[in-house]
Amino acid sequence: MLDRQIVTEDGTPLAKADDLELIPDSDGSLVVSAVLIGPTALAPRLRGRPARLLNALARRLTTGPTDHHARIAMGHIIRIGAALTATTPPVDATLHPLEDWIRDNVIAPLPGSGHAPG
Repeated sequence: MLDRQIVTEDGTPLAKADDLELIPDSDGSLVVSAVLIGPTALAPRLRGRPARLLNALARRLTTGPTDHHARIAMGHIIRIGAALTATTPPVDATLHPLEDWIRDNVIAPLPGSGHAPG
């Protein structure tokens, strides 16, 4: 599920799945409880200089705790396919200011960027 586009039910792009939150089940096996989104969730998956840069930018733009990841609970994911489809995102799935800036200033100007994979 990592790196898949997350879209709302009407197809509006929300974010990319940057990490997964796992919790132990009653039998001790791990289950996915949430999809984590945003640069603070992505940075630990990277290595070296890109990870340090992304982490520093995310911390600089974050007003709250830097260990908080925006998340979408699995109960809000209604379809898993080439993209993950989520119901209207809960309040805790608000995007990080860095992700908003990248979307608006880097991704949006690219030809064809207005279409999410379906």
